[in-house]
Amino acid sequence: MRLLLIVTLGLCCNLAFAQTETGPWKLTTAPVAPRPAEPGLGRELRASVQQSVEQSLKGDNAQARVALLEVAQHCDAYRAVAGRRAVSFRTQRQYELYLADHNDGTPLDWLDMACADAYKQLAYIAVEYHDTDQAMQWLDQAQATAPYEADVLTERGIAFNQRKDWRGALASYQQALELTRSHPEAAHLQALALRGVGFSLIELGDLPSAQSHYEQSLELEPDNPVALQELTYIQQLRERAGGK
Repeated sequence: MRLLLIVTLGLCCNLAFAQTETGPWKLTTAPVAPRPAEPGLGRELRASVQQSVEQSLKGDNAQARVALLEVAQHCDAYRAVAGRRAVSFRTQRQYELYLADHNDGTPLDWLDMACADAYKQLAYIAVEYHDTDQAMQWLDQAQATAPYEADVLTERGIAFNQRKDWRGALASYQQALELTRSHPEAAHLQALALRGVGFSLIELGDLPSAQSHYEQSLELEPDNPVALQELTYIQQLRERAGGK
């Protein structure tokens, strides 16, 4: 069976996939500090989110979840104000882009990224516990709050992988890939998204396209051991199938 190892870096999901001939299908998450973002409404919540992340790193997901749920309640209140939108951005560029795309007269509040990070971290914890339904709910919140965050979509891909919904995973990784190519703030996740697409394509039996995506990821991250191991796995599958 295939072994799927997921390593989370920068409070975003930095995937590492690996196949083995034997052994269980496994998933782990390891959250670390959030990436920098310009401050917004709710910036006072950042310390609580950071402390919760540190607790998760120490293996105390239960205590981290309690604190994150409290943060989420504050964020929900900001987002629930009638007649206004509260959305998280990392940069002024994203803020202006969103304004241009949603020019309907509704006032827009720049919600601090702490809220999106809290929702994402709650999703990571749910994925760790293999509670994909709960993870999807938190990811829906995160995506609604921070529509330009590619790691929300890669984490959704992980949840779909847990369900063995390869087409759902593929769609999520492809959406993430689009974001990494259109938003410089997410460009650092492009190789990751390419590997996610490749992983899903292997499961769907499209080995040529899977190989292409892994090779593209290596152009961005040369000698990445995960991509190299996946390419070896693809070759093994071809050999078993008679060299197709």
